[in-house]
Amino acid sequence: MVVFATALVVGCGGEPSDNPPPEPASVGAGESAASENAGESTTPAAPAMSTSQTPAVPAAGSGIQLPDQAVEIGNPTDAPSTPGQPESGGPTQPGAGGIEMPDLDPAPPSAESADNAGQSDSGVDLQLAAWPAIESHAKATGKITVVDLWSTVCEPCVKEFPGLVRLSKSMSDDVVCIGVSVDYDGRKSRPPEYYSEKVAAFLAAMGADFENYLCKTPSDDVFATVGIPSIPAVLVFDADGKLVKQFVDAGDTVGFSYETDIIPFVEKLAG
Repeated sequence: MVVFATALVVGCGGEPSDNPPPEPASVGAGESAASENAGESTTPAAPAMSTSQTPAVPAAGSGIQLPDQAVEIGNPTDAPSTPGQPESGGPTQPGAGGIEMPDLDPAPPSAESADNAGQSDSGVDLQLAAWPAIESHAKATGKITVVDLWSTVCEPCVKEFPGLVRLSKSMSDDVVCIGVSVDYDGRKSRPPEYYSEKVAAFLAAMGADFENYLCKTPSDDVFATVGIPSIPAVLVFDADGKLVKQFVDAGDTVGFSYETDIIPFVEKLAG
């Protein structure tokens, strides 16, 4: 029997893979040996059965509140692959709160639509920019700035994103909120513009009427530059542009939420 093991990783992220993992080799029966006694034969061994990996589900009780509105957020195969998991893995299971994850795989954008990236048909102001430009802007707002790194195919990201919307509405005079989609994983067949439609649709459904970017830097490069293992991740800059806090789903901030962690921290920082 052939046994395969798959590693589980907290959060979403990792290097993408264009080649699916090899299919489990079937274990067939070898040639049966001739029996000395007539009528005897050996029975072929049954082929080994493979098992599928069940996606990790975020722990309950993290304080994350989900929107009541059902949201289309795209095809999970577009996500940066988690190490040890196939890029074409099964769809993410919807969490509580009415979030639905149907198959939405838009056609690659035309050259005209790529040139007009910005104000989308949904009314959301979605800009395409490389990470260095986004980071420089976040440091130069002159206010406390909260940058949320997320992806449409990262279930924990989708669950915590409404907290950024609430923070923006409750502290709009003191805090700048910026959403950064890192759906783009560097594949040439799917440039950043490929994800614009579904990212904008999600933001519109969330009422994310603040600054939003679709990052043109491949997701793994962003993770390496920022120094985070995965997403969701939230970066908090003070009014002077200094990174004062980094929330990731690992270490001492594992299981963070806006309600219990980020909003109280920002309120204290605002004084």
